Amino acid sequence: MTYIDTGRISAALTGYELGAELGRGGFGAVLAGRHRLIDRDVAVKVLLEPAEGDGDLRSRFLSEARVLAGLDHPHVVRIYDYVEHDGLCLLVMEQLTG
Repeated sequence: MTYIDTGRISAALTGYELGAELGRGGFGAVLAGRHRLIDRDVAVKVLLEPAEGDGDLRSRFLSEARVLAGLDHPHVVRIYDYVEHDGLCLLVMEQLTG
């Protein structure tokens, strides 16, 4: 299992406090978060380190962000921000229950 460096993520998202890991998939993990000033719960998707030979993972992650940013539908998670910092790629999204 890939370790998630929450210190690096916190440095990239200074306006947020991070919570527990909510889930993990093939190339990303999702952490709970909360925007400190506006008191909004969010989900932070973190691109995990790419496997050997998967150099276009960052571009696919960015493509996912662009697609989500262009959609507005009650059954599609809303994206609030995309951040690249210190080698990290992060999506800040609405946190849904269930």
